[in-house]
Parts: sequence; C-alpha cells; structure tokens
Amino acid sequence: MIPVVRALFISFIVHLIFMMGMALFIPTPAKKPDVAEIEIIETKNSASTKQPKQQIVRQALAPDKLKAPDNDELARFLSEQRQRVKKESQAALSGMTENNDNKQKQEAKKETQTTPQKQPQQQAKTPPPADKDGYRDVDISKEMADMNRLNGMGPSRVGESLPTDVSVGSFTALNTDRYTYYTFYARIEELVRFRWESQVGRAIDSFDRATMLQASDRNWVTQVEFLLDARGELKQAIIMKSSGIKKFDLAAVNAFKEARIFPNPPKELVEDDGFIHLKYTFNVNYRPPAMAVR
Repeated sequence: MIPVVRALFISFIVHLIFMMGMALFIPTPAKKPDVAEIEIIETKNSASTKQPKQQIVRQALAPDKLKAPDNDELARFLSEQRQRVKKESQAALSGMTENNDNKQKQEAKKETQTTPQKQPQQQAKTPPPADKDGYRDVDISKEMADMNRLNGMGPSRVGESLPTDVSVGSFTALNTDRYTYYTFYARIEELVRFRWESQVGRAIDSFDRATMLQASDRNWVTQVEFLLDARGELKQAIIMKSSGIKKFDLAAVNAFKEARIFPNPPKELVEDDGFIHLKYTFNVNYRPPAMAVR
C-alpha cells in the first residue's frame, strides 16, 4: 500500500506543477476600459506625436493700435489667423476668449461705413395725433437699435491658461500663427467650456468651510490628455498633472465625458495608435467672497 500511496502523491504533484505552468502561459482576457478611464501618469509617457508644440489659443483680434507689422518669426501661439502685436497681453477677466470692446468698435465702424447717411430733414415731424384716451404712438426704433448695438458689450475676457510672462491688460493681444485645424479645437471648446464651468461650480458648492479656506486665493491647475477615436468619440482621459483637489480634476474629465462626441475630426490628427491626442490645461482661480467669522 505504501508504494501505491507514494505513486499517487507523486502523480498529484506532477499534475499540480503542470496546471500551474499552463496558467502562466494562458493569457487572461483584458478588461475593456470604460469610456473615460482616469490614470495618473507622467507627461513624458505621452504617446502623442502630432500635438503641435505651439499652444493653441482661441482667436482674439487685437485692437488696431496694438497690432505690429508681420514678420517671419515663429509665434509661440496658434490660432485661426496670423497676427502680430507690439506687446503680448491677456485680459484680466476669465471666460470665453473675446475682445468685446474691440469687436463692438469694429462692428460700429463697419456699420457706419456701409449704412447710407440719411439726408437732414427739412422740418420736424408732426407728432402723431392722440387717440380718444389721450395716448400717442411712440417711435422707439432708435432706442432699440442702440440697445442691439450695445448688446454684449463689456470687458474683454481670456479663457486660456497663458505663460506667466504674458502681462495682464485691457485686451488679449497675442502673436499667433495660423493653425489648419483651428475650427475643430474651437468646436471642442464650445462643447466643453460651459460644462466644465458648471462642474467647477457644483464642486465649489459642495465644499465645506475648511475646504473653502484651503482652496481660496490660489490657482488650481489640472493637465489632462484626452484620447478620441477616429470618429471623435472620447475613449480615455488621462490626468497628467493633478491640481491637488480631486473635484477640480474630475470637473475637467466629466466635462469631456458629458460632451462625449466631437464630430468631424480631421483625419490628419489620428495618430499611429488610432487615437487623436488632445492636451488641455484647466486653471481654476478660486476667490470666494468674504466669509463671516462665527
């Protein structure tokens, strides 16, 4: 009986070793990632090769007095059209990049040039007769025209996180070279910006007093790389640099997740791995109103 038991034991050991060896060579099915998987990685590990080295910014036409003659120097920013300025600056307020005052002045100037001048009236118009209740019809067309012309006028804004050597001024004035795929990036901003701002607002509303004090009067910067497939659908979000506040990081990621599809991406942006790599920096400058001390 002892030799039989010994033989069975040896056979069991041999089978066990065989099964363990097979388990090492049989590949385990890879888990399919979610639509937007969040990872913490180093910037140097990015696989992107087609991301331009110049920063892409939303076009902001500088006032004529700030423009400079064109030159052959390479600008550090890319935008819808080529522009050279005497000194680079950024607007003090944050928001969708736009030089509102300059835009309104240009539109008013254009309207003055294209609208035929009315001939002076020989005599004042006679007011319309009053009705039986004593009321007269009042012409407010001029007031409505003035209101429409002034609609949207306000201080200039800037939406990008620009280098620290770009001074703060009344307008956003940057040296830009023309970027072929600018319209695609502009569409992305229009789909993402208001979603991101809403997410940040909800995050701030959820802060307790201690978190408010910690987050106030500081810049919180999140850098994210987003991977889109050839159809423009978001497949992955990689947090390359955390701001230090998780809800601010998730606000950036969730804004892209909510938009989800960015239609008609240029096929030239698809890289060898089959993805379009988009790198974005999200900057939250949280300055809460004064809080009462209990």
